[in-house]
Amino acid sequence: MTANPKKNSLPSLTQRLHQTYSTMPGGEKKVADTVLKSPGDLAIWTASELAALTGVSNATVTRLFRRLGYSNYDEARQASRRLRAQGSPLSLYEHQSTSPDHIGFLSDLARQEMALVEAALAALDPISVTEISARLASADCVRLAGFRNSRILAEYAAATLGQFRNDVVLVGDPSQTLAESIAGLGAGDIAVIIGLRRRPAFFSRFVKEVAATGADILLIADNSIREAPMHATWSITCAVETPHLIDSYVGAMAVIRALLLGVVNCLGEEGRQRLITLEKLHENLSELE
Repeated sequence: MTANPKKNSLPSLTQRLHQTYSTMPGGEKKVADTVLKSPGDLAIWTASELAALTGVSNATVTRLFRRLGYSNYDEARQASRRLRAQGSPLSLYEHQSTSPDHIGFLSDLARQEMALVEAALAALDPISVTEISARLASADCVRLAGFRNSRILAEYAAATLGQFRNDVVLVGDPSQTLAESIAGLGAGDIAVIIGLRRRPAFFSRFVKEVAATGADILLIADNSIREAPMHATWSITCAVETPHLIDSYVGAMAVIRALLLGVVNCLGEEGRQRLITLEKLHENLSELE
């Protein structure tokens, strides 16, 4: 999880990589991609090892970290060690995939799913979770956006949050363009933008335009994200890769649920009263079993 430099005086290693990614030559982007897949591992790589791993020269590695504002590679490694200390690295999945007809398939799948959930929750900073939950509870309006498969998670978050507070809006109404859906955002609002792979080509531009409205942004993405985190107030990274063809969203779902529980706690009696009102309306309309 990272917070935007507008809240911290110095950007983190990953923020620097996202901020400068579009200006990097091809060789430096290779190094950046490797580091962004596992930022904590930079702490254990020498410059020569990183160069060999990415197929570039030592000079390319040195130029990248100078571009990022570090005086030398060791300074960047120190920053990586701080990232690594924020959460224990977990093995997210087995290297060998098994097919559904394999006798151990379901038990292997269960271990992989549990590892994704544990990794996602272990990486959360409790202080940031409290801060985000409070902002979701107090914002004038909450907008939620997700595209392609990420929309499923955005819909879940919007439907759940809307049970406890007013002015929760899911972006993507067929009657509106994207521009129309974010035009009313301002400094008192927050947008939750979910961007797990594979994102539409306009995704980073969309995040940038939302940031330009002055609203806070919570970005939830996987580690393939580039550039968009530089525009977010908070960024949470969730692994989605498994040995199988279909990505898993259980880690991201666990993170969203943790944040929603935090919002409910922040809202207290206000949230309870809204839920009571909704339950009465459901009963009057005979909507639910």
